[in-house]
Amino acid sequence: MSGPLHTNRLARESSPYLLQHAHNPVDWYPWGEEALDRAKRENRPIFLSVGYSTCYWCHVMERQCFEDDEIAAEMNRRFINIKVDREERPDIDQLYMTALQVLTRQGGWPMNVFLTPDLRPFFAGTYFPPTDSSGRAGFPKVLAAVEDAYRNRPGDVNATAEQVTAILRQMSRPRPSAMPIKIDRTWIREMIDRAAADFDPQNGGFGSAPKFPQQTLLELLLVYLRDNPDADLLAIVQKSLDAMAYGGIRDHLGGAFHRYSTDARWLVPHFEIMLYDNAMLLWIYSEAHRQTGEMRYAAVARGIADFVLGEMTARSGAFFTAFDAEADAQEGATHLWTRTEVQQALADQPDASRFLRVYGLDDGPNFADPHHGNPDTSGPDKNVLYLAEPADGSPLLDEKLGRMRQILLTVRRRRKQPMLDTKVLTSWNALMIRGLAHAGAALKEERYLRAARTAAEFLLSNHRDSGGGLLRVSTGPAARHRAFLDDYAFLIQALLSLSMRDEASHLAQTMHQRFSAGPEGGFFYTDDRATDLIVRQMIGSDSPLPSGNGVAAIALLELGQSQQSHQTISAFAGQMESVGEGMSALVQAALLYINVHGELQTAAAAPPDRSPSPAELAADVLKVEVSWQTPALLRVNCRVTEGYHLNAHDAASAPTQLRAAAAEVESIQYPPGELRGDFEIMVSLKSPATDGFDLAISYQACDASACLPIVTRRFAVTPV
Repeated sequence: MSGPLHTNRLARESSPYLLQHAHNPVDWYPWGEEALDRAKRENRPIFLSVGYSTCYWCHVMERQCFEDDEIAAEMNRRFINIKVDREERPDIDQLYMTALQVLTRQGGWPMNVFLTPDLRPFFAGTYFPPTDSSGRAGFPKVLAAVEDAYRNRPGDVNATAEQVTAILRQMSRPRPSAMPIKIDRTWIREMIDRAAADFDPQNGGFGSAPKFPQQTLLELLLVYLRDNPDADLLAIVQKSLDAMAYGGIRDHLGGAFHRYSTDARWLVPHFEIMLYDNAMLLWIYSEAHRQTGEMRYAAVARGIADFVLGEMTARSGAFFTAFDAEADAQEGATHLWTRTEVQQALADQPDASRFLRVYGLDDGPNFADPHHGNPDTSGPDKNVLYLAEPADGSPLLDEKLGRMRQILLTVRRRRKQPMLDTKVLTSWNALMIRGLAHAGAALKEERYLRAARTAAEFLLSNHRDSGGGLLRVSTGPAARHRAFLDDYAFLIQALLSLSMRDEASHLAQTMHQRFSAGPEGGFFYTDDRATDLIVRQMIGSDSPLPSGNGVAAIALLELGQSQQSHQTISAFAGQMESVGEGMSALVQAALLYINVHGELQTAAAAPPDRSPSPAELAADVLKVEVSWQTPALLRVNCRVTEGYHLNAHDAASAPTQLRAAAAEVESIQYPPGELRGDFEIMVSLKSPATDGFDLAISYQACDASACLPIVTRRFAVTPV
């Protein structure tokens, strides 16, 4: 058989994602001096494409554009083309994702950014179709227009690049508060209430579709509940954990969790299985079992741990990165069932009819392929397994159902399996080490503790540089890329969970030397030798992962380095005041600090001049005033900045939603359609309010060309 028609420089890389593109006709470079020097030498713009191995739309764009000979020829003629695995180089991803949001007010992967030869971004987007479609320019037209602008309108390109770069520099450090901030138990509770105000009382979890587990918030709530019993907060946690455990986001045969739910009910997942999601959920379900004694949480935790140890663990004891969402280009193909397939697999089981009922197959199909579809059907034609009944978690502990799940799992293993990304990432491994250590202690499972120690010893032996620092990633015997703040902070915390205090202290010293932002506190994301990015960022917000600064502050406190922990928390206190809902790790650090030392006082600092972030712009789009019409009827008067609109309440994506925390709501009435200009939302209570409560309104503001990030605004309401 003949070999591939094309081979590019990515064939020399070790990243599974980069290797997926090694035989594209595109003249790809990995990020590095060779590509950057050529761009400068030839004065050619850079096309930077960032993705990851289990990204569905990354695969789609590769098939449609990067494997097309004609499109590749245009890319090669016009640009220096660079491919980056965001999991290997999260610093590149974070920096240019911020640029993408500044330029387009949107984000996502694949992330495609056009740069000047000195790495300043001037145009960006996510997925581009191969041809013009629905008023959207196809990728060849985009390529031609971008190069034309670079060659023939250099002044405009330079102005845009300079403006975006200035914004990136301004946003690279947390904005300090102009007033002193006192962080005490009242402040912590306010942060928690704000973060939990987005709770979905009907379906569990937070926010609307697409719905993510929000592990950092759940961990914050559980840590708070250790010393502050609160029935309402515990109910929020349990409702969320139960809904996820029973829903289709959990793989009921294998035991792991998929990445997120495409709907608000946790029913239909996006089928990626990520190590970091499962690591954090392992800790959370183990802790929920420890606090409540509920065996269903222990069963879920064991399912996660056993899946990872059985399916995502290398011979070395380290953990692999992720399973893809698709098999044979069909999303979820491995995990989906028809009723007939299940009946055939369980034909000799006397309780098969019960399985069909309990796992939702009696309710009819619930999954329709969102990308390919079945031309012979007008709706769902397959099933995602979920617990339709009962809702008490007993099926998780039922031995007969367990045997039938094992039969189906055996059948499923004979199907085409999704790709396993075999990278070993330091930070993600550290999260799983911590999760296994916690599960081992909470569930009294010594094998989980042994697995955690083995993985920790692998990282300490194999992910090190010549100076004793950490390296980021390995896919074979040799690790590469200097580690980032997350790698250090997460591993320090993981080592402490295993009582490996000396090793943790040594890494903490190296972290200070390489990442410290100075006496003002906090840590940069990249180390002090990073020279290949235009901006060095300090990051306090959680992504799905906890922020490195938040985990660093927690770990330093446990190491007895309270002053350094105090400085890190203080550096981000102003940002927490504004958007603490997205900074649960740092709020947790503040909670743990005041548990030991009492309140924390920050100093005032004049905020630097800078352009508002996309989230700050979104917050300013909507003005809200509330007024009582009767003691039980509240009028919420809204004004949207001219030129913008909010999505309708019943929109399929990012709907406008209002919630009244701690109030008995009878109904909420929204205007129909998109929300523009002045409008009213009427909130009817079941009885007159006797106490104050909070309103939370979540929305996405869009103009004629783009949408800002989804934000949640909160307002205090006093009774009549």
